[in-house]
Amino acid sequence: MYANVLLIHNWLRWFTLIMCIGAIVYAARPVRSDTKELPGNAWDTYLMLAVDLQMLTGLILYFGLSVFTKVAMENPAGAWGDPTVRYWSVLHAGAMFASLLTVRVARILALNAPTPAIAQRRRLIWFIISTAVILSAVPWPFLSNGRPLFRF
Repeated sequence: MYANVLLIHNWLRWFTLIMCIGAIVYAARPVRSDTKELPGNAWDTYLMLAVDLQMLTGLILYFGLSVFTKVAMENPAGAWGDPTVRYWSVLHAGAMFASLLTVRVARILALNAPTPAIAQRRRLIWFIISTAVILSAVPWPFLSNGRPLFRF
């Protein structure tokens, strides 16, 4: 079960990163003056869906299947002493939760903006922040806690 959920979580990473890029590209497009519609509004929804699915599979791993987080939950003080357990139980999970929040903040701030131009700028800024947080917390293969880019 662990391997299957990890495989799904790994492949969802790429879907999420593609949605991040699409949301940023559309948030960078200029707003047409003859409409109140924001360009790329569907990309916002797809990005939120991707982040939500990624978070769901991550939570299944975190609370049910991962050996690292089981060790951390059994001995929270000891988790801080082991860099691998600390990375998976605190840093990776915390950063990805922060990315979920930043995507939601982008959407809420854009919906409550007084003008479409301000909404577009807010989306762009917050989607860039969210993407940066995601990229910083992905376990890239060249890191000490790295994972393969693609699992099969």
